[in-house]
Amino acid sequence: MLKATLRSFLAHRGRLLLSALAVILSVAFVTGSLIFSDTVARTFDRLFASTAADVTVAPKQELKSALPTGVVQTVPASLAQRVAAVDGVAATHVDVAVQNAMVVDSRNEPVGPTTGAPTIVSNWQVTDRSPVQLTSGHAPHGAGEALLDADTARHDGVRIGDVLAIQAQPGSFRVRVVGIATFTTTNPGAARLFLDTPTAQARLLGSTDRATSISVDAVRGVTDAELKQRVGRAVGTTGYDLRTAGEQAKSAAARLGGFVKIIKYVMLGFAGIAVLVGVFLIVNTFSMLIAQRTRELGLLRALGADRRQVRRSVLAEAVLLGVVGSTVGLVAGIGLAAGLIRLMSAFGMNLTTAAMVVRWITPVAAYAVGIGVTFLAAYLPARRAASVSPMAALADTEVAGTGRPLRVR
Repeated sequence: MLKATLRSFLAHRGRLLLSALAVILSVAFVTGSLIFSDTVARTFDRLFASTAADVTVAPKQELKSALPTGVVQTVPASLAQRVAAVDGVAATHVDVAVQNAMVVDSRNEPVGPTTGAPTIVSNWQVTDRSPVQLTSGHAPHGAGEALLDADTARHDGVRIGDVLAIQAQPGSFRVRVVGIATFTTTNPGAARLFLDTPTAQARLLGSTDRATSISVDAVRGVTDAELKQRVGRAVGTTGYDLRTAGEQAKSAAARLGGFVKIIKYVMLGFAGIAVLVGVFLIVNTFSMLIAQRTRELGLLRALGADRRQVRRSVLAEAVLLGVVGSTVGLVAGIGLAAGLIRLMSAFGMNLTTAAMVVRWITPVAAYAVGIGVTFLAAYLPARRAASVSPMAALADTEVAGTGRPLRVR
């Protein structure tokens, strides 16, 4: 029966082509969505973990202030000096960062991503956790100078010496690009414009006495949790939100998770459609094959095969189809994920296929979908095949249309 099953599978492989294609598509969409979402999540987890400070002191976001009022929440810049005196603090940094700022060039054309990613204007300070480094020109000094990230400069055709206009809450002002900064980590697709710290405080926040957060570095041997407790006792937690590097990375990853989930669910939706189509194709294909093999199945019954053996034979063909389709679909899914990564890179999110993440759950899901769909879809035709009588071997007629190729269809 095993030899007969293998020969029957190979003899009808052309008729199984459409069913195999449906299995391949469904598995490819499932695999591609899992690999792509895992790769993006892992890449940004590493980015946030490597750039977040040991402890960050930010203004507490109340419910009413969390609404999009346009007001930038700040903390006193003098808070950095108070935190610096805490035992276990190695260094403090005043952070100024405003998201979704309006930046235009001399032709009044917007400078920044077109994919919905923010344009972030912040203060320039070099630390071990800086996501960018100066690669050309010089650092900004004074109210009229700024740095621009290399990806945005290349995409929008901005060069050193060009003048940009920035619209901030205190008012609009102009700066001249004096340098280009290149990302040393994954570029999340955002545009980054850097000013010196006093200029950023005055132009973006309206006062040199304000900051959007305070970054705190711990001395060696002091954990982030211990430092958070010490800083909390020194400054209080009533008006401030204190987060460790892990908590900051988790919060940033959660904000990114919505974008990743949208792409993942869209691809899984396509996978669901492919699975549904595959079920109909597999049921119809196996029903047609069983109708055309009535005499063959009757002959097997006449030679001694019982109902269970015939049913298992048809289900074995379905499992073989599922294994082959799942294997090809897994490879196709990896290629689909690589294509999505390159597509996102074209839109400014610099992901690399070298960082592609294939977890153990991905091949398990691929074979579970491929084999499970074919097995379930072929179960009813298999039961119908098991009901063929041995007397069918004596029939003189064949099912109409036997032998006509399905290539044209």
